[in-house]
Amino acid sequence: MLWTYINSMNKLLITFITLLITFSFELSGSKYDKENPSELYEKATKQLKNEKYKAALNTLKKYTKAERDDADGWTLLAFTNRKLQNFTKAEDLYEKALILEPNNKIALEYQGELYVEINKIDKAMINLSKLEKLCPNSCEELEMLKNYINGIGSKSYQ
Repeated sequence: MLWTYINSMNKLLITFITLLITFSFELSGSKYDKENPSELYEKATKQLKNEKYKAALNTLKKYTKAERDDADGWTLLAFTNRKLQNFTKAEDLYEKALILEPNNKIALEYQGELYVEINKIDKAMINLSKLEKLCPNSCEELEMLKNYINGIGSKSYQ
């Protein structure tokens, strides 16, 4: 009887210690291993400015996982995929950004540039038309896409 009691107490103690260790790892992991979304976004924009697209891809994946409703994050992830010539993925990601924010001028410009690169000029023209409506007195995104369609500009992240 005493041995049964001691074995029960040992099992209980082992279970308690296991739970304590597991819980402490979860707390430390969640507190210290996750990067702040705004820091991730800032890090990604620096990587893009330096044309470090593979690094930016990883950073933006983390960012969009944390900030699922940020159209700008999805736009940058799409842009990065486009620069890495993952055109199908980029096209899907631009769509996602525009579902979240249909009038996102940057997403419309960049998606239009993608369409030029993959020879879907008719779709690029639709984006240009949308930008003309959003920017009746012109805007940078409109002018950049117009130039890209006309073969004047080559877009990198700014």
